[in-house]
Amino acid sequence: MIKSILVCMDGSPHGDAACELALHLTSKLQARLLGLHVLDSRMLEGPLMADLSGWVGAQPYGAQLQQFRELMEQKGQAIVRAFDDRCARAGVQAESWLKMGHPARVILEEETRAELVVMGQRGEHADWMGDLMGSTAERVIRHSVKPCLVVPDAFKPFARVLAAYDGSLHASQALREAAELTVALDLELVVLTVAETEDRGKAETLSRDAMALVGAHGARARAAIGAGRAAPAILETAQKEQCDLIVVGAYGHSRVREMILGSTTTALVTRSPLPVMLVR
Repeated sequence: MIKSILVCMDGSPHGDAACELALHLTSKLQARLLGLHVLDSRMLEGPLMADLSGWVGAQPYGAQLQQFRELMEQKGQAIVRAFDDRCARAGVQAESWLKMGHPARVILEEETRAELVVMGQRGEHADWMGDLMGSTAERVIRHSVKPCLVVPDAFKPFARVLAAYDGSLHASQALREAAELTVALDLELVVLTVAETEDRGKAETLSRDAMALVGAHGARARAAIGAGRAAPAILETAQKEQCDLIVVGAYGHSRVREMILGSTTTALVTRSPLPVMLVR
């Protein structure tokens, strides 16, 4: 079972919801909580700073750069203090820290300290991005070797969990993770298989296999079979079954196709109004 959680905080509504969820899981699972805020080094070396140098001249630019870095650090420290205060109010002891660098790279370096990474679906620039997933979240979930829990801008305690199963290795690992989580939190598990073609018999066979697996873990589970494309079927079933969390394998059977064309995983994380846990 998960006993160490790394939450990535950035002061955005999605990041705040990620912190709330991480605190909730930490309390329920009696886990260790780590909080990380990354100062984006690209803000100090990108086109914005280059343009400023042309406006204000080389000498003033150096002073402006240092002032901008100090403002970034002050903002980061305020985010970390707010996280520490939130943990104290919840009675949770946590370790928190700041690092400078490329956010996705830093998170991938620091994830070795935890068993689960929790982050917002979008970051502090969500208003500019429309329906697109945050670039940091996308890069992390594509390259992470740990389970990643991606959180929208609102969180409520879990009552029911949906796990999607397609027979792949990652789906089997996701199903085991979902079963262990629901047992630990005393939640109900809905196990979904999707018949993407007319082969419903195959979906029913996979469903029986999945139910046998979660039954061996002692989970309270029931089966559901959907039809059509995987991502819409998962989201539709989660809404119909009033689930609060979706657990899926990071990749299905067609990993190469998914990485090139845009995977079911990416579609889910981008569109889901619920937290999505991606398991490898």
